[in-house]
Amino acid sequence: MRFLLVLTVTVAVVVLLWGSWQAGRKPFYLVLAGVALAGSIFLGAMLLTDQERRVPTDPETVETSISSVHETETTYRLRGEIINRGENAVARTEIMAEALSCPPAKACEVLYGERMTLSMHIPAGGRYPLNLSVPRPDREIQAERWRARVLRVEAYDR
Repeated sequence: MRFLLVLTVTVAVVVLLWGSWQAGRKPFYLVLAGVALAGSIFLGAMLLTDQERRVPTDPETVETSISSVHETETTYRLRGEIINRGENAVARTEIMAEALSCPPAKACEVLYGERMTLSMHIPAGGRYPLNLSVPRPDREIQAERWRARVLRVEAYDR
């Protein structure tokens, strides 16, 4: 999306400069000075303003839970909740959605897993609905339950 925005602005500036060149030298130099000034202001604002950095955070600060699973022809739709228990706002979370088989008196076995990245702003102490779409594997699986395990978290640095 950012690429399309940059491309559109570049084309607009080129068309503006071309049109002013066709009108004469004075309008061209005036428009060129305006474009240079606007570009300098934009570049200076980008370089000199304080931008929020993303830093790795402990995955234990983010909790996920799966409350329902809906099967379609091509995916499993997992619904649940994601909670940020950390002190900083979360920017990106890497999650492993796992299908589990849990026989009685044994540890659960992972039948299938899919790694996915969730880019969403979760403020400190915030909770949001979690909706994941996990592609179905080639082989048929009989999962008794699902879990979403947090692998990596990036938070905004203060």
